[in-house]
Amino acid sequence: MKKEKYLKRLKPLWMFLIILTAVLGIGHESVKVFASTGTTNVIPGKVSVTKVSALAYNQVQIKWKKTDNATHYYIYYKKSKDSKWTKLASVKSNVSNYTHKSSSKYPIVVGQPYSYTVRAYNSTSGKYGAYNKKGLTVKTLPSTVKLLKAEVRSDKISVNLTWERAYGCDYYEIYRRTAKSSWKMIGRVKSNVLQYTDTAPQRGWRNIYTVRAYNSKTGVYGNYDKTGVFAAIFSVTFDFPTIQEAYRDVLRGINAGDMDHIFMEPENGVSNCEYFLYDMNNDEIPEMIVGSDCQWDEEDRSYIRKICHVYTCIKTEKGYQAKQLNCYIWDPQMSADHDCLYGNYYWYSQSANIKYKYFIEDNIVYCYGCPEEYKIGDKALEDFDAKNPKPVWTKISDYGPLLRM
Repeated sequence: MKKEKYLKRLKPLWMFLIILTAVLGIGHESVKVFASTGTTNVIPGKVSVTKVSALAYNQVQIKWKKTDNATHYYIYYKKSKDSKWTKLASVKSNVSNYTHKSSSKYPIVVGQPYSYTVRAYNSTSGKYGAYNKKGLTVKTLPSTVKLLKAEVRSDKISVNLTWERAYGCDYYEIYRRTAKSSWKMIGRVKSNVLQYTDTAPQRGWRNIYTVRAYNSKTGVYGNYDKTGVFAAIFSVTFDFPTIQEAYRDVLRGINAGDMDHIFMEPENGVSNCEYFLYDMNNDEIPEMIVGSDCQWDEEDRSYIRKICHVYTCIKTEKGYQAKQLNCYIWDPQMSADHDCLYGNYYWYSQSANIKYKYFIEDNIVYCYGCPEEYKIGDKALEDFDAKNPKPVWTKISDYGPLLRM
């Protein structure tokens, strides 16, 4: 009885559904298609990737805008020149960013450009949305070097620089500048080395240093600390245990391009800077002559001459001090008797070679008042040059001859 009473109550509902179906013309198959359209044919929208950025030498972040009808997002990447995408990961539809961390399965090579794209997926319909087939491209860089300190060493003429390990590199490049100069690379070391000694800092200046990581396989540099760390060398005069060390310090200073006139540069600037050693006054302390090339113009011709400074060493209680003497000598020539240097002046329009004699007394250089004049091509000039040889020059960066003194 209860069952029949229940069915009797449902009869009006059945009648209503039958009438509604007849009015709307919806048959069984139509209802089936309607249901299918609402579930299995849903296609997600196209994902717009808004940004890809390198977070670190081994990490890339991808961001995108959410789209309609997505239950998941699939993230893909590839080398920029490749055609095939590799699926990295899938995330749920409430997520709009993903960080790719380098792994053995999905590596990130520093300096290698990679493209990233994202595709929406609907798990109910099994359909994928359209996607950016080009993707957005990014490459990672070596990490930025964290500098520790720069400090003057105990010798008072060199600076030691230290830093922390960086990643994604196989070399470090060391740079130096002053308040009036730009960054200049002064050295390169392998990535297992975390310190560098600058043997030729600029005297009288605050020397500022920075270090940049470099990956030689892909040719990319990391960012660097633009502020840098500094060390200042303000002492002007130093004592050294040997003459060799005193002169080496002069060459270090000139090679570093000192700007405070501690070591005076040639008046026309330094070009092809070289030196030679020669005892001008037979006192067993050889002088060091440092010269720079200089263009010389004479009437209808131009040629290169050597303008030179003379340095000597003074004995002190603590050792030796290098001192620059008060002269310029052009195109020096050594005296066979070790009692002077000859400076040469060529007057080509008159076919003349005039030789000036420079000698030292009490650490002062004097020029003898009466120069010797020779006719170019005469035997007298040939005999003079044969007896008093021209110097053999050495680059200022080569300290070898000093060690053989």
